[in-house]
Amino acid sequence: MGKKFSVGAAVSVSAITAAIAVSLTYVYAMDSFNRKVADINERQAMYQKLSEIDQKARRDYIGSIDESALTDGICAGYAAGLGNSHAQYLSARKYKEYVAANGAKTVGVGVRTVQDADGNMEVTEVMPNSPAEKAGIRKGDVIVAMDGKEIVRITYGAALNRLEGTAGTKLTLGLLRRGADGAAASSGASKSFSVTVTRAEYTERTITSAMLGGNVAYLRISGFTQNTPNNFSRALNQMTDKGASGLLIDLRSNPGGDVPAAAAVLDLLLPAGNTVSRRDKSGRVTVEQVSKPGEINLPVALIVNGGTYGAAEIFAADIRDFKKGLVVGTKTAGYGTKDEAVPLSDGSALLLPVAEYVTLSGRTFNGTGVVPDREKDLTDDQRSRFVRNRLSYAEDPQIQAGIAALLQQGAAAGSAPAGSSR
Repeated sequence: MGKKFSVGAAVSVSAITAAIAVSLTYVYAMDSFNRKVADINERQAMYQKLSEIDQKARRDYIGSIDESALTDGICAGYAAGLGNSHAQYLSARKYKEYVAANGAKTVGVGVRTVQDADGNMEVTEVMPNSPAEKAGIRKGDVIVAMDGKEIVRITYGAALNRLEGTAGTKLTLGLLRRGADGAAASSGASKSFSVTVTRAEYTERTITSAMLGGNVAYLRISGFTQNTPNNFSRALNQMTDKGASGLLIDLRSNPGGDVPAAAAVLDLLLPAGNTVSRRDKSGRVTVEQVSKPGEINLPVALIVNGGTYGAAEIFAADIRDFKKGLVVGTKTAGYGTKDEAVPLSDGSALLLPVAEYVTLSGRTFNGTGVVPDREKDLTDDQRSRFVRNRLSYAEDPQIQAGIAALLQQGAAAGSAPAGSSR
């Protein structure tokens, strides 16, 4: 006969279990309460310190206080104090520019530049139908001044911001144009002049294309905007109609941009699956974008570098994880957070990282980057020519590595190798 368990013993066990549960609940509640109290105390100390600074400044500061600028500065300081470079405070003006920059059109001058050895702005590209093109600015021109102030005194970063602005406002640019042989100004073959441009809306060109080796469709994506998917599809269709047997996509120095636009381009290339997912503070994973059934029937290779950011990194990770193609080049930037712009009551906004993007395999690339399947770097001279759009396809070792990756995939599939003559 088995041992009997008395009612008294059962009641005792139940009582002990209940006591333990109550004790654990009490401990958890006290811990939570103590954390909240500590948090409240820390915030009160912050407000108190700020109040002391404000009182001291208003009593003794010999200058005048611009209340709006002061508020903006306090908010910017809070964002900086979070210790995350992705967190930013945007004033009402900056937030309007941020919204405009993420639209189909951009407001500004319409040039891309790099900083030259003297700290000035060398024009590497002029957008079609932009104010810069209408003013006669050319690729290779060097912007040495803005509104009479030298770029080296403004600083390159601040000068970049001045290229954008409100439609209808004017900007006077001091330019240096070298001779056809690239001669320096001291040779007398260059000229200095000024032009005044009126900032206006223009459509940023993000797709450039070429047919390499007779049958490799080369498409460079310089950024993801709302116009990118349609322009990419149009260029790809044109080259496949011409007999392209391989697709080489160049994402080098792509600053990212609109994530849904990147997902729309991926949808043209990949089979059905989750293309964009994020993981929030609590660890919950949310799928943002998916690709529909149907994929491109071509081998794909992708080129990336340390200037490949955000949406472009998601793109590279998906091409790799879907096993759709090979990634060549150098490790990407590692900017893998979803940054949410939270509008505030006065028209300003807080740009705040609220989640990390995760790849199809569940990994994050934030802070680590996407490592290419085949590493290939440029020399210093090649890199200098690349950023100025002066490195030819034949002289570009990363493009040649991409073509080799297409050849490998074509051979493995038993099809006509991309890049070969037909």
